Amino acid sequence: MKRYIIYTLTAMLLSVSVSAQQIVEGTGEVKNLTTNRANGRITVDMDIDISNIEIGADETLILTPAIEKDGNSLELPSVEIMGRRAYMYYRRNEEIPVTNNPFYAERTAKRAERKAGQKQSVDYTATVPFAEWMRGSTVVVKEGSCGCDQTPIALDDNNVGKIKYEIYYPTYTLSLVEPEPEPIKVRAESHTAYINFRVNRYEILEDYKSNNAELASIINSIKQVDDDEDLTITSITIEGWASPEATEKHNKVLSENRANSLADYVTMKTGIERERIKAFGRGEDWVGLRREVEATPGLLDQKKVLAIIDDSSLTLDQKDKKLKSLTPSDIYHRLLHELYPRLRRNDYRIEYNVRNFNLEEARKFVDADPDKLSLSEFYMVAGSYEKNSKEYNHVMEVAAKQYPSAVAAAVNLAATQIAEKDYDGALKTLAQSDQNDANILAISGNAYMGKGDQAKAREAWEKAAAKGQADAKHNLEELDKHLKSL
Repeated sequence: MKRYIIYTLTAMLLSVSVSAQQIVEGTGEVKNLTTNRANGRITVDMDIDISNIEIGADETLILTPAIEKDGNSLELPSVEIMGRRAYMYYRRNEEIPVTNNPFYAERTAKRAERKAGQKQSVDYTATVPFAEWMRGSTVVVKEGSCGCDQTPIALDDNNVGKIKYEIYYPTYTLSLVEPEPEPIKVRAESHTAYINFRVNRYEILEDYKSNNAELASIINSIKQVDDDEDLTITSITIEGWASPEATEKHNKVLSENRANSLADYVTMKTGIERERIKAFGRGEDWVGLRREVEATPGLLDQKKVLAIIDDSSLTLDQKDKKLKSLTPSDIYHRLLHELYPRLRRNDYRIEYNVRNFNLEEARKFVDADPDKLSLSEFYMVAGSYEKNSKEYNHVMEVAAKQYPSAVAAAVNLAATQIAEKDYDGALKTLAQSDQNDANILAISGNAYMGKGDQAKAREAWEKAAAKGQADAKHNLEELDKHLKSL
């Protein structure tokens, strides 16, 4: 009993639906044929209308769907459509059906009795693991029949439809970040001066010990800023510090007097108005003392000294007294003569504004004096070159070094490194900035994806998307499309 198909179906992408088509000339139809792929498996769905199929009472029609391509074939569970007596015999006697023959091993069939004169349809569904060779494959139905001896007859191969699944290749977005404008460029530089004073005195003596060189260094650092036409000093802050060997109150006053003496000296030597120089006495520097003790591992009873410094139940004067009483006396002697002199100092900070520059001026400062440029000025210079050119990349690298924690600088340099496939370099650049920033997280995802670490890329994009970062949301959607196409 030979049967054949008279149409060809092409199934597109992940799911297709087809209107009624004949599979047996003039007698049978497949309706609602769909193929669907998800979670690494493919499902073939169809309704087989057998209303007009004519089958002898003792005969069985066997329909075996299969997926085939280029010599590869995977047969799906068969459908047995039985004549009346064949079906009754099977049900009453629990006979082994035709498709339990080894020819149909491991594919349990769906069985139906053909009831003459009635509208009748078989709902068919089969799900199997998806394999790469199935892309562009064909769904066929192998048809055959047998009599009551249950011996299979040779099957005909008939096209039912094409399966065409293409891999979706994602396009991940990687956007640059525009730096915040800096209308007034505020800069500062900090220094430390060790000026020698006579015991319990605060007058500055230029020729006392090493004071000549120390004072010259202070005045020179201030004049370098003051003499630069691009810079305007707005203020100078001086902080005086003392060591703990006298009372806390005495040392507080002493540190204030010494800071004010230095402020007066700076005004006298530079001509900067005294009103622009702020002087503060910070008193005893116990934080500095702890740092110095930790840096002196050869100190006797180092742990005991640190314990006294850290004892919050003691006043500063009580701590000083306990340090003096330590035995042997060499402990305090070393503190007094080696560590305490490092605490007696004046920290000073020069604050100034930098004028704004045009493109040509800014270009000259990229390498000559990058401290003068704002991040937006760096980007003005970079934007004057072709993107990803040698000059462009160099400016971006200098900007990131100059502003290592700035999100815009980190993101934009990382984008350049990702374009050059330097994914580890990009992650190292981003690590210097705020790890909770949405833009840092988003571009980190791009770097991880470049490295092939899909899990970390997804984690970074999910965190960024949760903060409203649009690129991260888009990249997650692209990743999901790609994964669904595999």
